[in-house]
Formats: sequence, structure tokens, C-alpha cells
Amino acid sequence: MFPKMQVLIAFLAGAVVIGGLELTFEGGSLLYCMLFFAAVSMGPIAVVAGADISGGKWIKPYKETMFSVRHMILFVLILFLVFIGLKRHELIYFWAEEGTEFHHTWLEKNFYILRNVLLLAISWVVANVYAKASLQEKDSKAFWAIMWVFSFVITQTIIAFDWVMSLEFPWISTLFGAYFFVEAFYCGLAFAAIYTSLRYQHLLEVHDEKTFKKSMMDMMTMFFGFSIFWAYQFFSQYIVIWYGNIPEEVSYFTRRLDEFGGWLYIIPVILFVTPFWILISRKMKANPKVIIWVGLLVWAGILVERFFMLGTHHDIHLSPIITTAEVLVAAGVFFWVVKNQDDTALRTDP
Repeated sequence: MFPKMQVLIAFLAGAVVIGGLELTFEGGSLLYCMLFFAAVSMGPIAVVAGADISGGKWIKPYKETMFSVRHMILFVLILFLVFIGLKRHELIYFWAEEGTEFHHTWLEKNFYILRNVLLLAISWVVANVYAKASLQEKDSKAFWAIMWVFSFVITQTIIAFDWVMSLEFPWISTLFGAYFFVEAFYCGLAFAAIYTSLRYQHLLEVHDEKTFKKSMMDMMTMFFGFSIFWAYQFFSQYIVIWYGNIPEEVSYFTRRLDEFGGWLYIIPVILFVTPFWILISRKMKANPKVIIWVGLLVWAGILVERFFMLGTHHDIHLSPIITTAEVLVAAGVFFWVVKNQDDTALRTDP
């Protein structure tokens, strides 16, 4: 269940470096970093859960690597504790400032800290229990897959509400939580595409070539499908406001249109138009040299979108140097975890 010693050391070193970077500049870089890696660390496990619940055999070549990211949830929890320890929540969220007279049951500072710590910790524990059941092909794997989905959806929804939506209080959107967990799932599929390309020859050698190529095609078909589903979710934000005549939900979008203008349209181009037109081709879905760029493009699109989410807030300052450095440090930890988390023992335990 627990990560290997070198992974724990990487977590500690990464947290110290990122904490040191935070001390040099008071801004929202750490929140930006956490938002991205919370999605990337939980999405791949959700992809496996979807396959296990539906009885999909095509996930087998991907399972161990997709589960290897689960300990990044623990790293995100550590980063959140750094975020709280440095009182970045008091700097960024007006309702958490010391001495504020703001009162709201949900946006109570200690309750905010408690629920986020608990949800991240529970998600990590459930992910570990589920990984063991799934890798050992236990009868309980479908049950734990469902438990993981519940944990995943609730945690991503709270992240959306607490980390981003509360910046815009009293603005609300009932679709915002769903938008976040759909994007996290999309990030998981992008991770599968990147992994497929980087380890393609190895995967062909370890698994039967015909079997793996079929698994790869199924995974990339789902990746293609989620580019469309992401577009549906993106459009739903607008259509609900329009047909429901809900003017109070418009402020979030108008503020960003005023700030960024036509640059906002780059998001659907990166996250829908480009992946859709590339992956619509069966030949492209089977080409490892192509899908790696689609996966990296989706990750880049999520990073750009997170910038648009945070960039308009007057208390959030994203230093290009500090933000880039923190993301690169966390990315280094992420790939170290994937490389060094060997679940052979977990898979063979009685």
C-alpha cells in the first residue's frame, strides 16, 4: 500500500523545493500546480475503474502503470498541507483572511481544510485498496472500482468548488464539479497515450502483439470519444445558462472574456478540435508517434485552461518563472513515481 522509500524521498524533496519556491514569491503558483496534478494523479485510476466495472479486458496491459500514479494523490495532499502551512489560502481566498468578518457555513476556514485533507487521504487509501484488488483480479475488484469512482467524483467536485469556484463567490455553477472530473478522466486517457508511445516496443514484447494492438486501439478510441464528451461538457456550461436564463452564472465567463478576449477560444481548439480530427483516423490511433503528441497536447490544454481559471483573480499572481519551476518539479516527481513504483509484490500477494 505504501510507496517505496525512493518515492517518499522524492515527495519530501519535491515538497521542500516547491515550498522554498513559494517563499520567494507570494502568489497562486502552488494552487495552479495542485489543480493540474490532482487531475493527472486521479484520472488514470478512473480509466481503469471504468474498464473493470464494464468488464473490459483491454485494460490489462495498462493496469499496473495506470495504478502507479495513485501515490501522487498523497503528494498532492502533501502540497495542500504546504499550501495551508504557508497560509496561501488566507492570501488567495478573501473568506479565509485573518480577521475577516465573512461568515458562511461552507466557506469556514477550518472546515475547508478538514474536508480537503480527509477527501484526498480517503482517495489515496481507496485507490490503494482498489489497486490491490484489481491487480490480483479478486472478485471484489468491481466493488472497489465503484468505491473509487465515488471517491474520485466527490474529491474532484470538491476541488472544483473549493479551490476554484470559491474564488468567485457568490458565483456558482452546478456543472463545475462534473466538468472537473470529466477533465481528470480525459487527463488519464492522455497519460495512457503518452505511456503507450514511450513504452511501445516493450509493451509489444511483454504482451501478445495482436492483443496489445487491440487494447491500444480500444484505449485510443475511448480517448477520441472523450474529446467529444469534453466538448459536450464544455458546451453544456453555455447552453444551461442560455436556456435556463441564469444571468448570475454569466459573470465567470464575461470576466474572462474581458481579460483574455479571443485567446479563450484556444481551449476548445486544443482540447477538442485537434484531438478529434487526429484521432478520427483509425491509422492515427494506431500510430504511437502521433498519439504521444495528442496526449501531451491535452495536458498542455488543461494547463492553459487552469491559467485562464485563475488568471483573472486579483489576489492570484502567477509568476511565469516560479509557476513553471513548480510545475516542472512536480512533473519530475510524477515521472519518478511512475518509473519507480513497482507493484509486482502487490500483484502477487496472496
